[in-house]
Amino acid sequence: MISRIYFALFVVGSALCQQIDPNTLFNVFGSPSNYAGSVAPLAQATPVRPNETLTDPDYWDVDELPAAAVADYDKFDWTLTKRVSSSSEANFLLSPLGLKLALAILTEAATGLTRSELQSVLGFEMDRVAVRRKFSTIIDSLQKQSPQYILNLGSKIYVENTAHPRQMFAAIAHQFYKTDLTPIDFHNPPVAAKSINDWVANLTQGRITDLVNQDDLENVVVMILNTLYFKGSWRHQFNPNSTKQGSFYVTPKLQKPVTFMNVKDKFFFTESTKFDAKILRMPYLGYKFSMYVVVPNSLTGLPRVLEGLAELRPEMDLLQERLVDVTLPKFHFEFSSHLDSVLREMGVRQAFEDTASFPGIARGQSLQQRLRVSKVLQRSGIEVNELGSIAYSATEISLVNKFGEDDEAGVEVLANKPFFFLIQDETTRQLLFTGRVSDPSLVDGAFKKQ
Repeated sequence: MISRIYFALFVVGSALCQQIDPNTLFNVFGSPSNYAGSVAPLAQATPVRPNETLTDPDYWDVDELPAAAVADYDKFDWTLTKRVSSSSEANFLLSPLGLKLALAILTEAATGLTRSELQSVLGFEMDRVAVRRKFSTIIDSLQKQSPQYILNLGSKIYVENTAHPRQMFAAIAHQFYKTDLTPIDFHNPPVAAKSINDWVANLTQGRITDLVNQDDLENVVVMILNTLYFKGSWRHQFNPNSTKQGSFYVTPKLQKPVTFMNVKDKFFFTESTKFDAKILRMPYLGYKFSMYVVVPNSLTGLPRVLEGLAELRPEMDLLQERLVDVTLPKFHFEFSSHLDSVLREMGVRQAFEDTASFPGIARGQSLQQRLRVSKVLQRSGIEVNELGSIAYSATEISLVNKFGEDDEAGVEVLANKPFFFLIQDETTRQLLFTGRVSDPSLVDGAFKKQ
């Protein structure tokens, strides 16, 4: 499974770019007891006046606010999935965690209303230190190696040679998000694109080889990438000899022949009355990651599940071990989604406006240097077969300047109709991927809403 994210930051104007010194963290943070630092309560940004600069003199320079209540880190994931699912009835695949990690880094560079909106939509605490530690824990968990699965997680911030981001931003990205700044010449698009694509292809084991092209790099100053690749084998693998053709109800009146896999073993399962659906947990080897499959009992029941996604987590906590006869279609598809409008609908608006504020990225930020988000694109793919799963996703966020029952009885789960699934890191309960299979016979799809 692969998740990849990148931000392309476009800005007019130039400044000197400095290589981040290896001792930056110590010089910036000092001892661990000095790691605190945040901003005062956020308020509506004031109108921009001629000759006004947007440097925030208090950026990361004041004491942290008191820790707030524990944030609901699932809220963003479920809301994003629900909004994308409502756009059509086709297959879709998202990487909520991938997008969230990228937006978290962007939030670190933001101030004022820009940061306030991102923080609210992402469900973050007001305490910046708490958010940083949360993501540091998530990343540390994902980076633990195991012979039972493959998971490569990497982040990088490419910085135009003429740019001059704040060293504090670089230090925080390194310390808490395991992300380093790398100088690059975006004015030489062929070389820059090759360098970026080679790095991504290496981490994703060749699954994604062309994340960016030369046109994507026009006027770019900073590009933030987050890449997640996961390949897992089922704890209870499907017997290839049991794989056979069957009918999948794309709609109540339309059936398509697809290949179904079958396995009968002990799984955690529940019959959800709330959703009138069966919920099945299918662990991968090592039990750290699992796929959850939600199959409605009726041919037209999936919209009910997707509409109530915010209430799915409590139902997942009701699973009990049962003997389950599982019949699941093999599927392999890719999906592209433009998420600009979705994020706007969710409340991220200021980041797309000319008055967006990202002083952590562009020091000074005069009127000619204002950065704003121009697009958010995610490209994803997944393959599920008898042995396990491979999924991959690429998210691009571009910023431009303003111009531009009993066990013996057993139960059956027959996924022969549209169903919902998610892949979760069981340690941190983070959603690596969420998706819907409406037609297992299709191999690609696109969601475009701008």
